[in-house]
Amino acid sequence: MIERFEVPKEVPRKIAIYGKAGIGKSITSSHISAALSEMGEKVGLMQVGCDPKRDSIALLCGGIMPTVLEKLRMIESDSLGDEDTGPVELTDVKLDEVIFSGYNGIVCCEAGGPRPGMGCAGRGVLVAINILDEFKVYERNNVGFAIFDVLGDVVCGGFAQPMRAGQAHEIYIVTCGEILALYISNEIMRAVNRIRSEGVNVGLAGLIDNQRNVPFEREIVEEFARRTGVPVILHVPRSPKVQEAEIMCKTVIEAFPESDQALVYRSLARKVYENQYIYAPAPLNGLDEVVDVVRTYIH
Repeated sequence: MIERFEVPKEVPRKIAIYGKAGIGKSITSSHISAALSEMGEKVGLMQVGCDPKRDSIALLCGGIMPTVLEKLRMIESDSLGDEDTGPVELTDVKLDEVIFSGYNGIVCCEAGGPRPGMGCAGRGVLVAINILDEFKVYERNNVGFAIFDVLGDVVCGGFAQPMRAGQAHEIYIVTCGEILALYISNEIMRAVNRIRSEGVNVGLAGLIDNQRNVPFEREIVEEFARRTGVPVILHVPRSPKVQEAEIMCKTVIEAFPESDQALVYRSLARKVYENQYIYAPAPLNGLDEVVDVVRTYIH
């Protein structure tokens, strides 16, 4: 029997969005944030990008923004565009330079990270998380709801930091009907259980099916959810409006507020906002069992 627990009553309420690299975590988290900001969560709503791609808050801020690690000069000087002056002391003033007010007043921050092949992605995640606590960023910005958009590399220790550090108790996995996306989702479930075994109060709130138009996609994701014991929060259909808005560096909520896709994201945000439970999942044994889920519908 799958164990179910109440979402921890804490301020701020902290959730994390996980999933395979390229599955649409940043787009999903940005739209959840944008929709929540219209539901009375504008004051004290924060999104934290925990990925070296530093694209998490772009749709909320109108473009790529400077990161915490850039401000600390903890990445290579040639990527900063100036001389390598070494690490610098972080102050409230310097930190304020990488805390931005995005769409509808959402507080936005990017951890940043090294260039590909030049360092550990987890370094930025861990540093940024510690800084948010040390400088009381949540309290200073009256944050009541924080969303962590986390890198998709499940073999990197940094991807687990928001869970392990106790920063995010409520985990959502963005997935789809593709085998690799489901396999990575399964591995994330394993990580959740491993961290729970360390005494951390963390659990899965559910799956978000960011559809890729795979045949029988809805059925495949529902079957995967049934076998692992976690609910599907919503099936998000593909829409050209998402890419159209992305080209404008906006969410669909901002660019096309009356569109059907905007209504979908508002529904998703409402379900996240009203969620009361997290689950200790029952991950499948490996890739063979994940493939078996897909084979149920595709022969």
